[in-house]
Amino acid sequence: MFGLLAPCGHLLDDELRGEWRAHLCGLCLSLRDGHGQGARLATNTDTVMVSVLTAAQRVPAAHTRTAGPCALRGMRSADVVVAGDPGVSLATTASLTLATAKARDVVAEQRLGLATRSPIRSQAARVAANALRTRADRTTTTTLDVDSVLTALDRQAGLEAGHADLTALTEPTATACAEVFAASADQAGAPENRDVLAAIGADYGRLAHLLDAVEDRDADAQGGAFNPLISTGTSDQQALDHAGMLADRIAERYEQLTLHDDRLLRVLLVKGVAQAVRRRHHLRAHRHIDILGAGQTTWPPLRPPTWPEGWPYPPPFPPNRRFHQRILPFVGNSFCGAGWFRDHWNHCSDKWVDPSCDDCDCDCCDCCDCS
Repeated sequence: MFGLLAPCGHLLDDELRGEWRAHLCGLCLSLRDGHGQGARLATNTDTVMVSVLTAAQRVPAAHTRTAGPCALRGMRSADVVVAGDPGVSLATTASLTLATAKARDVVAEQRLGLATRSPIRSQAARVAANALRTRADRTTTTTLDVDSVLTALDRQAGLEAGHADLTALTEPTATACAEVFAASADQAGAPENRDVLAAIGADYGRLAHLLDAVEDRDADAQGGAFNPLISTGTSDQQALDHAGMLADRIAERYEQLTLHDDRLLRVLLVKGVAQAVRRRHHLRAHRHIDILGAGQTTWPPLRPPTWPEGWPYPPPFPPNRRFHQRILPFVGNSFCGAGWFRDHWNHCSDKWVDPSCDDCDCDCCDCCDCS
């Protein structure tokens, strides 16, 4: 559930880019100032969206301050949302809660004898668990019921050990996300949004669980880890079709919300969710492309005639993959809509294009390589 959403730079003007960075850096610094440097590992783009969601429901703009230079911003200062802002406060608690649930899930898997993950991968979650215990001893202004979220997520390991169907397996994530989304309405003082946000959160939780399962299917199969799609005999296409239905339902329910300035929220939640589903469709399509005819999978399918001399082929990674989506937003940059790949490869049509045609706006995701 971490890092599903990432803003597309093609859809952000300078003002929205600065607003996104303010919420993201505000969350990161809130974790650092309240719980130490290690707690910053719990920063993720999904809980940044929770901060943006809370701000969009409030009339006063989020309070900001000027933060000093940071390596993730290219050693530049920036305006960031203050730690006491209702949205950042809720996002901080949500980040620590979800990371704590991750640590408890690892322990439960070990106890039930399921396939375990490397302890190194759960280090951020263990740090967050300690930070959350410390935070519980302090007076906070968040409306999130942490115990309810953790209780819901604690059921996951037991369901995985049994013979639950796909709906039951995604229910804990749906319940937890519904609690977080609904808490944003309480935090913002907009009770009229609570029921709709709870429904959106439930859909979002199921969708995130499905997309994570699609992405991890091959690795889970090779490592012997539990995967809900493998366990229930669900194909990737079936999971993606259901995720697409959930994304459409989120977009429909979004229009029922009472919001103020929701420009950034719409890019993150409505367009971001749809983009995440499309991205999994394209990654799945490219995952099984056989170029050499001997079982070796590479990307892209054909070497372009204009490929620069001396450049490795195929390239080591498709453009705008997970590294760029997770790291570059911290410094306010994106590969989307820029660079050599943006000029020569169109994911939606799966073809090399003439950079002089400038037909980027006509493809399926409003820009060239965000899929």
